[in-house]
Amino acid sequence: MSMRWTLPLLVALAACSAPEKEAPTFADTDPCTLLQSGDAGQLNGTPSKSERTCDYPFGALTVRLTLQTAKYEDESQKLLAGGGYGGVIGDRPLTRKCVDSSGEVTCDAVLEVRDGALIGLKVLQRSHDLNAVGQATQGLAAKALERLPKP
Repeated sequence: MSMRWTLPLLVALAACSAPEKEAPTFADTDPCTLLQSGDAGQLNGTPSKSERTCDYPFGALTVRLTLQTAKYEDESQKLLAGGGYGGVIGDRPLTRKCVDSSGEVTCDAVLEVRDGALIGLKVLQRSHDLNAVGQATQGLAAKALERLPKP
């Protein structure tokens, strides 16, 4: 075999035998990569991570984002039973519930990413406007869903 064919043949063989890098999965996703400064104001510091949860210190509100493996129906029912209501982000179901306690609104939400994979959010803001904090919660859920790796 001439040298003229050896190098291209080696390159072709190397390309064929190189293992394909797998795309990140839901289980591998770092929850601190799903929200960014500007999604709900500027970040006041660095998000802190523990297991499948990330706490984001935004200027006017704080957000706890959790990646969960659970049935959407079960998690949604917990919020609906307490006065929450359902919605849709893209084609994915979302349930949220907001409560005002002494001028501090807390919204809990769960968004189904796919069967058995959920994004849970807890948003806390000094406010009396349940609707505004609820809308912010839905917007953050949409941003997180958009940044998740696709299956």
